[in-house]
Amino acid sequence: MEEKSLLKFLIIALVLLTASVSVNILLYTNQGGDAENGQNNQVEPSEKTVKTLPESISYLDYTNAYLQGADLAKINAYKTIFINANLREADLHGAKLTLADLTGANLKNADLIGAKLDYAILVNADLEDADLSYADLRGADLTGADLRGAIIEGADLRWIKGEYLR
Repeated sequence: MEEKSLLKFLIIALVLLTASVSVNILLYTNQGGDAENGQNNQVEPSEKTVKTLPESISYLDYTNAYLQGADLAKINAYKTIFINANLREADLHGAKLTLADLTGANLKNADLIGAKLDYAILVNADLEDADLSYADLRGADLTGADLRGAIIEGADLRWIKGEYLR
């Protein structure tokens, strides 16, 4: 009898987890269609409406995500993956991006004032004209990153890795 109860519990937990992931995808990618009318609401990236994400997105994968102009101020994104994500002009001031993977991410003109990017992976990231004032970049990997025009006043650049464009 215990085995059946355990199996029911596991099935319910799996259904709830699947539903949670599905809702998260629908809410934050804005790529759903209207099945009743046969419409496809997918829009070109330049037309997407960016929604504010939850306070914590730690450990999630936002590879290739379109988050241009997104309000991500003070977000907790510990070990979050943003590989090739478009974060151009995003508000990331005070964000906690410790150990985040931002390989190839577009962070042009992003507001990263006071952001924690310690030990983050910023390989080939585009940080041109980004504001990194007072950001914590200790131990970050900046190999191939583009920091031309970036503001780094007061930023902690101890132990950074790699060569970058300045």
